Amino acid sequence: MSVASHLGIRLGDYDRRIRTFIPRYTALLAETAASVQLVRSRRPHIVDLGTGTGALAARCLALRPQARLTAIDADADILALARRRLARHRGRISFLTGDFDHTALPRCDAIVASLALHHLRTPAAKRRYYRRCFAALRPGGVLASGDCCPSGDAALARDQFDAWTAHLRRRYSARQTAGYFAAWADEDSYMPLGREVELLEDTGFRAEVAWRDGAFAVVLGRRR
Repeated sequence: MSVASHLGIRLGDYDRRIRTFIPRYTALLAETAASVQLVRSRRPHIVDLGTGTGALAARCLALRPQARLTAIDADADILALARRRLARHRGRISFLTGDFDHTALPRCDAIVASLALHHLRTPAAKRRYYRRCFAALRPGGVLASGDCCPSGDAALARDQFDAWTAHLRRRYSARQTAGYFAAWADEDSYMPLGREVELLEDTGFRAEVAWRDGAFAVVLGRRR
């Protein structure tokens, strides 16, 4: 399914509409991109998983202007938008059209993702993928994922999802909001924040939570 179909929007509206879906989306991107500053290489190679329109990639390249970047996305149409957005960085970016879960990861210094890894629907699938990321990263490399990572406490998680619902209700009706959540549930799996940390540590990363706001967080895994 294309990104536009998954979200129920027109592709050209993605950058505007995503902010009506995700609370503090700009902060989520900024905190995820900040991870590339942890890499010591002068010319790091960054891999962006589920690149979308290139919003996260653009922030990473702004922070590390000498970096190379590999952008991976299964949706060729949205990747075309990323090509246009990142045109001034031409020569430093490679675009790969394919599902990131089935695309070979190049040797790299940082792997970043925003609202992408929730497509790995089971802990086993995510653990396998984190192993692949660990193997692809050079020593000292970093994996950063900005995503929905609710609390493991059921009552707190309900409060977090109520807050997320309230965010959508500023723009959409109750029926529309319920429809969006139902559609996303068909493809998305939101693992508790503590579980995300455990999975990273299980695969050899030194894990930490770089940022958190309600149900959303940026989780870091650093390769020793």
